[in-house]
Amino acid sequence: MDYSNDLTELLGAYLVPLKGIEEILSKGDKGSKLLVETPLGFKNVGLEVVRYLNNKGYRAYLSGQNVWGACDFSVVGDYQYVIHLGHALPPNIFRIISSNFRLRRSEFNDVIIVEIENGPTVLFSAIYYEPKPELLSKAKDALSNFIRSGINPFIAYSLPYKLYAHEIAKILNAPIAPGPITGCFIQFPIPNTILFIGSGYFYPLTFKLLRPQTTVYLFDVFRSVIENVDNVYRRYLAMKVKAIQDFDNARSVGIIISRKPGQYRPDLIEALINRLRRLGKEFVIIDLNEVSPDYVNNLPADAVVNTACPRIGIDDLDRFTKPVVNAGDVLKVNSRDLSNLLVW
Repeated sequence: MDYSNDLTELLGAYLVPLKGIEEILSKGDKGSKLLVETPLGFKNVGLEVVRYLNNKGYRAYLSGQNVWGACDFSVVGDYQYVIHLGHALPPNIFRIISSNFRLRRSEFNDVIIVEIENGPTVLFSAIYYEPKPELLSKAKDALSNFIRSGINPFIAYSLPYKLYAHEIAKILNAPIAPGPITGCFIQFPIPNTILFIGSGYFYPLTFKLLRPQTTVYLFDVFRSVIENVDNVYRRYLAMKVKAIQDFDNARSVGIIISRKPGQYRPDLIEALINRLRRLGKEFVIIDLNEVSPDYVNNLPADAVVNTACPRIGIDDLDRFTKPVVNAGDVLKVNSRDLSNLLVW
C-alpha cells in the first residue's frame, strides 16, 4: 500500500518517519549522543532505528527501559536527543511537562519536537503498523456481521493503529476520530458507541472510565476478533470500589510522587495533606519514580495515594497487596462517585 514518502518501512511490518527524524537531527551536531526508547513491544523497531542512525554517522543507543506513555521519557543529561517512539503526546501530559520544565514545542511531519532547557531535545515519533491487505480482507469479513446487526460505530484508535483505523473507516463508511487517544485523554466528545481499533483493553477502557454509559467494542486486527469490553470494565470497577473502601479503613498513608516528566505533580501535595488531616490519617510523602508493586507492596504504610499516572490506581489494583487510590479519588467531594475515574 502506498503511504507518505516520509514514512520508512521497517521489518516488513512497521512505518516510521525516519526521514523526518534524520532531517531534525541534521540541524544539530552530528556528534550528538542519541537515546532511542520504546515500549517493550516495539524494542525490535527501536533496534532498527538505532542501526539506521548509527549507519548515518550518529551515536545512537537503545534504551532497555520500558516506557509506558509520553509522560514517561528520559531526561538523562548526557544525551542531546531522546527519540521516543510509539506514543502520542496529549495536551494534558504536555501541560504537566510544561509545568516541570522550560521548553519549546514544534512539529515536523509525524514528529513532535520538545526542546527542554538544560536538557535533551525529545522527539516524540509515531510507529505505525503497516496495513496488510490480507488482514484488511479478514477485517472486512469479521466486521460484516457486526455492521449488519445495525450498529453504527464511531472509529477510534491508538497511535500505532492509525493507518489500520483509517482503512477500516473507509471499509465501513464510518466516522473516525480526529486523532489518536491515550490511556488518560480523549480529544473529542465521546459518542454512544465506539469501535476501537487496536489490541488489549488498556486504550478502549479509557472511554468507559470517562463515560461509563458508552458501549465500547474492541477490534483486534491481528486476530480479527470483536469484543465488548464491558465485562472487563466491571471487573476493574469492582477492584476500584474495594480499594477505596480499604483506603477509608487505613490509618497510615503514603503519598507517592513520581519524578517522571509528565507525571510529577507536586502541586497536588498540599491539598492531599489537608484532606488526609481532615480524615484523621497519618501520612508520609514518598518520592518514587516507578510506582510498581515491587516498590509499593513494601512501603511502610497501610495504603497509598498515587499522584502519578491515574491508570496505576485502576488497571494495576490486582497486583498490589495494599489499597492504592489516586489523588483524584481522595480529593473528590464524593469518593464514591465513579462517573469519571481519570480525575487527577
